[in-house]
Amino acid sequence: MSNTIDVALMLLQLVALTIPPVVVLIQLLKQSENLEWEFRKLSFGLVFSSVALLIGGALAILLYFITSLALPMSVVGALVLVIAGLLPLVLFVGVLYHEHRQEYGP
Repeated sequence: MSNTIDVALMLLQLVALTIPPVVVLIQLLKQSENLEWEFRKLSFGLVFSSVALLIGGALAILLYFITSLALPMSVVGALVLVIAGLLPLVLFVGVLYHEHRQEYGP
């Protein structure tokens, strides 16, 4: 059981470490001026899918912690809030996509 918990914690750390590079990529995409619309659209799709997969992975880890460990409700609540904190990032990517579509899209 301890090995499984260690792996789950490592996955959670991986999710946390992956978020800052995704945000940097969003910033670079936002500042890019030389991309054609098709590449811009593909880039937004990749960023959106990356964030969605990170949220899915974090939810799977949360589900594992809830079902396998007797975590206090405060810890479960904190994990839920951390994962919910990723949702505005998804919404921001959507708003940014809409803005770029109006400026660069067909």
